[in-house]
Amino acid sequence: MPRTIHTTRLIVRMMQLPYFHDHKSLMTDNAISRSSGSSIRVTAERTKLSRAIPPWLLSVTAFCMTLCGAIVSQANPALAGQPLSFDTSSFSKPLTLSASSDWTSSETIASRDVAELERAEEIERQAELQLDVSESLASVHPAADAVIHPSSMIPSGSYSVPAPSSLQQCLASDRYWLISTRHITSTACRANLQNPNLHISRLNRCGRVTPSSLDEYLATFDPGRPRVIYVHGNRRSAPLAIERGLDVARELESNRCGQGPMDFVIWSWQSDRETFAITDARIKAERTDAQGLYLAWLLHRHVDAAQPTALIGFSFGGRIVTGSLHALAGGTIGRRRLSEEPVMAANLDVGLLAPAIQSDWLMPHGYHRLATQNMNRLVLLYNQRDAILKNYWLLSRIRGTRALGYTGPTRFAARYDGSPLPVRSRDCSPTVGKAHSEEEYYKRSCFAGREMATLLTSSMQVD
Repeated sequence: MPRTIHTTRLIVRMMQLPYFHDHKSLMTDNAISRSSGSSIRVTAERTKLSRAIPPWLLSVTAFCMTLCGAIVSQANPALAGQPLSFDTSSFSKPLTLSASSDWTSSETIASRDVAELERAEEIERQAELQLDVSESLASVHPAADAVIHPSSMIPSGSYSVPAPSSLQQCLASDRYWLISTRHITSTACRANLQNPNLHISRLNRCGRVTPSSLDEYLATFDPGRPRVIYVHGNRRSAPLAIERGLDVARELESNRCGQGPMDFVIWSWQSDRETFAITDARIKAERTDAQGLYLAWLLHRHVDAAQPTALIGFSFGGRIVTGSLHALAGGTIGRRRLSEEPVMAANLDVGLLAPAIQSDWLMPHGYHRLATQNMNRLVLLYNQRDAILKNYWLLSRIRGTRALGYTGPTRFAARYDGSPLPVRSRDCSPTVGKAHSEEEYYKRSCFAGREMATLLTSSMQVD
């Protein structure tokens, strides 16, 4: 039988107050201690305080305690007059909480949702790529003893897709180049256009740099092997430019079908972050003129050797690409032009992603109007929600000026033979949103990798 709390003792002590309803006399300190029988004694001491507990509360408390004692006595007469008891063994055990791993906060729920969404998107992308590969190889029957080695896995973003057996040998023989102009002036009026000191290096698939030379670069020209020149955008350090360029190369590799090996060139220019926002953008915009002249000088060697070439540019990289084609045709940029003979009908294929050039620059009277003279076809991916290109007018401080990467295709100058320029364009705002992010163009429904991979095929033929 459990032990009890002696309620009558408490009531008697309360009755010993000089005045039961005296608001200056009350019980304030309840000392709860454990006796030898594990029972709980409740003692009260009288004290004098101002602002006492209301008298009616003490009356109600005394009444409730008396009532509890009467109920217990009626339930078991044998226990009448004995302390009311209850099991206190549970009080000797400390309170325990569930493990923190079982708790679920709003941050945990959000992170789980994001992880599930990313896994679902990855599964969709893998399924699409596998479907494309199966369709392209429907008529191809690989050898029975063909083996896929780990080295033939094609990394692309956060997932890897094994290369088709018919392309393993082609992918293994791809070459990667790095051409850097970060060490030479980016001021057009001081640029050396006779023999610019370009730093040329070889790259492996992991980005390791091996010094090379212009002679070796030119000696590898092959009319049966396309060469892609990729120009990055603003605020890219030298290591980040290599990393981003190799990501684009992997996108081309994973989306090409039935193509031979290629040479992929990363054009690395001085675009490190130097200051804030619009001031930094204006500095880099001025540098694109000199970079366009340097690239035009190199493209002149490509054309002389009849080297099939495609150009890919993102943001200010697109500005460098169109400027180089304009200078190659004898145009002036930055009040400078090449000293060599102008080249027309180079038939170079161009891919522009969110190009940071004025929407009218490729028009018949635009700043880069001669660029279309050397284009075979143009692939344009733009974003009408781009928050950066929306404020493109701040570069020139002329309101109403809009970027081609924001408005999309408008009007283009004719090609060298007077024919209209073939343009394939797509608004990627549903995928990219307001971000000015190159990576987002290669994800989901925009399929920039697939669009840019078509340049490999078209560069080998003239429309």
